[in-house]
Amino acid sequence: MTLGDLLNRASEYLSERNVEDPSLEAGLLLSWLLKKDISYIYANPDMASDPETEKAYLSIVERRGRHEPFAYITGECGFLDYTFIVDQSVLIPRGDTELLAQSALFALGHNPVFFNHNMFRLKKKDSFRVLDIGTGSGCLAVSIAKGHKSVFVDAVDISEEALNIAQKNAKRYEVEDRISFINADFLDKSLNFSATYDLIVSNPPYIPLKEIPFLMKSVKDYEPHLALAAGEDGLIFYREIANRASSLLAGSGIILVECGYNQGHEISNLFSDKGFETLLLKDLSGISRVVAATKK
Repeated sequence: MTLGDLLNRASEYLSERNVEDPSLEAGLLLSWLLKKDISYIYANPDMASDPETEKAYLSIVERRGRHEPFAYITGECGFLDYTFIVDQSVLIPRGDTELLAQSALFALGHNPVFFNHNMFRLKKKDSFRVLDIGTGSGCLAVSIAKGHKSVFVDAVDISEEALNIAQKNAKRYEVEDRISFINADFLDKSLNFSATYDLIVSNPPYIPLKEIPFLMKSVKDYEPHLALAAGEDGLIFYREIANRASSLLAGSGIILVECGYNQGHEISNLFSDKGFETLLLKDLSGISRVVAATKK
C-alpha cells in the first residue's frame, strides 16, 4: 500500500466509527508512527509503505476507532511549551488547565502573554513553597517548577501509578530535585502537612457521579474515574481545600483551583465563606475556569 492508500483506508474506518475529523486523525497517527511531519505525509501519497508499517498503523487506527484518546496511543500530550508523558493512570492535560498554570506563574511574578492582571500576586522572596493537590501527570507541578527556578513543590496524589508518571515528567524536565511527590488521599482527615505554602494549586476531580455515564466515550471509557468523579455535586475536594486553607497557607498566600464551566460562583462562595477574598478568572471563551482566593 502507498501512504495515500493507508490514509484513505484509515480515514474511512474512523469516519464509520464517528471519530471527529477522521482525515486529520488519520494523518496525525501516521505522522506520529513514521516520525515525519504531517506535511511530509500529505506531500508523498504515492510513497510505498512496508508490511510492518501497515500492520502497526492499522493497529493504532483500530485503537483510535474505539475512541481511545490520541494521547494514550502516543503516550504523550502537549501542555504549554512542554510535552508530558501520559498513560491511562493519569488524566490527559487539557488546554483549559493551561490557564491555571499561567495563573500560578503570574502569582509567582511572571507575566504570561494572555492574563487577567487583576489576579493576586505574591510578594517577592528568595523562594516559594507550592502545594499541588491531585498532581496526576505532574503537568502543573513540573510547569511551575520549570517556569520559576526558586519554587519548591509538594505534589500530592492518591494514585501511586500517577505519581510514577509525574516523576518521569519531572526527570524529563530536570526539576525532580525541587518536587517532592507524596502518595496520599487529600480527603483523609488524618493527613497532615508539615509545611505551609505560599501557593496552593489544584485541578481536582469535579464531575458529579451522576454525570459520568454521559461523558464522551473517550473520557468515560479510558480516563481514570479517580481523577474525574467527585461525589454527588462535584464539590467535595473544593470543600476540603477551603476547610484546610487557613492552616495550609503561609501569610498572604494564594489558592488557585480549576473548576467546571458552571461551578465558579459556587466554589468562590466556599472560599468567601471562610473569609477569603476571591476572583474568577475566565478563559479565552469567556468561561470562568479558575477560582483564585487569598486571605483578606
